[in-house]
Amino acid sequence: MMKTILLVLIVTFSGLSSIAQKQYYSGTSDGDPIEAEITWKSDGTIVGSYYFTSNSSRVYKLSGTNFVEGEIEIVESLNGKRTANGKLTKTLKKGRIEWGGYLSNTDGSQSYLYLTRSR
Repeated sequence: MMKTILLVLIVTFSGLSSIAQKQYYSGTSDGDPIEAEITWKSDGTIVGSYYFTSNSSRVYKLSGTNFVEGEIEIVESLNGKRTANGKLTKTLKKGRIEWGGYLSNTDGSQSYLYLTRSR
């Protein structure tokens, strides 16, 4: 009986610790409006995507790590090819969560990515 209870607890805890949390954001990429989603995984990694509201068929993929609280090391790609990388920093303002930072594009330029959502 004790083995059964212990096994149930282990399975339950394992299932809870592997749950990923998806969150939706609005924001801008170099001032142009975007919609984004990020899935926060229990291992400290993130995956997601965003698109410009003016062209929802062009979807940029996001991946990265959130090993440091309040920082995301992020990689952006389009059609399987890396287009940029950088770091986003978290701030809390007036009941909102904001992530923002500069991305270094593969063409040598920089762009500013800003994401926000309600708490």
